[in-house]
Amino acid sequence: MIITGAGFVIGLAEALIYYNMGKQKDGKFSYKIPPTKELVQTAGIVIVTSLATAMLTNGIEKMLKNKTVPVTTLAIA
Repeated sequence: MIITGAGFVIGLAEALIYYNMGKQKDGKFSYKIPPTKELVQTAGIVIVTSLATAMLTNGIEKMLKNKTVPVTTLAIA
């Protein structure tokens, strides 16, 4: 839950920065929150990717607990 929450907060902050970078005019950066519909869509995408990251991390941790994998194998994969 902590990984998902942290991923969501960081991901949403990153998405808002990219949104504002795309909206800048004359090379001047300003910070604005997108309209509600866009904000909800962005938050939804970030939630999905945060959950996917958490599930992937959890799956890898379980796999590694069940098998002894040499460090060199992880570096090659």
